[in-house]
Amino acid sequence: MQAAQIQDHLYTLEERLFHPDREANRADLIPLLADEFQEFCSSGRIMNRQQAIDAMLNSSARTATLSYFYVSLLAPNVALATYHATTLLHVSHRSSIWIERDGRWQMLFHQGTIAS
Repeated sequence: MQAAQIQDHLYTLEERLFHPDREANRADLIPLLADEFQEFCSSGRIMNRQQAIDAMLNSSARTATLSYFYVSLLAPNVALATYHATTLLHVSHRSSIWIERDGRWQMLFHQGTIAS
């Protein structure tokens, strides 16, 4: 995959994870999270993979848009995605580390920070 294709692909995956309510079957999102996934939430909470899955499977719809999406390749199979997420309540800065394993991309780490 070329860098532009990776950026487009990871944007699509980020959108799917950010809006799990839009999925026909939310369980299809589970393989997008690496086994060692960890998230530093904008609330200050730290979640492991199972906690993130539980939250994703039970979340309600949210009005949010992603903007300023950019991917930096850190290694041939590792990428850093950064963007802004805008909801009705606030804007947050987001970053995710993605790793390609066995021909598929998985999120390894995610962090959200409320913009001041």
